[in-house]
Amino acid sequence: MQLRLLIMLILIGFPFFLSAQKEREIILQGGLATGDTVEIKTPKKFYDPKVASRRSAMIPGWGQIYNDSWWKVPLIYGGFGVAIYYVNFNNEQRLTFLDLLAEERAKPQPDQNRIRIFSRRADNWRRNRDLVVVTMVGIYLLQIVEATVDAHLKGFNVDEELALNLKPAFGSFNQTQPFIGFKLTLPIGK
Repeated sequence: MQLRLLIMLILIGFPFFLSAQKEREIILQGGLATGDTVEIKTPKKFYDPKVASRRSAMIPGWGQIYNDSWWKVPLIYGGFGVAIYYVNFNNEQRLTFLDLLAEERAKPQPDQNRIRIFSRRADNWRRNRDLVVVTMVGIYLLQIVEATVDAHLKGFNVDEELALNLKPAFGSFNQTQPFIGFKLTLPIGK
């Protein structure tokens, strides 16, 4: 009888001792509830690809700043700086050979071989200058595309659960021939 009474008290009283959470004490001070703090999760920043591309088109590097990729801005302006240097260098070399060409043509008896050489070298430096200008346009367009793609990719989930796993595989064919290889798995679900 005592055993039954003890078991009944345990079964009835046991749930009162179990509680998943402690009761929180909330105190009102000046109309504000104080007590335990609740962490508020701020939503992740949304990166709009259209805004990023427009900003990059207006000012090179602004789209990268919008995407919080600050480290790319010095690379962009470094590329523009190097391109501008080579535009000036190639143009100076072209002007040097055009001056030499003008001097040779101004002589009473110009050497046709030298005229041809100076003319070809001036054209070569002009072609190099124009190629560097095309490269500058390419850098400009590439930074716009990069800002757009970066804004698109910022919103993707890149957890480890989404990754392809490449692991070594050991086994045998028909219980006779052993093999060593790689196993590529894509985890789906949990």
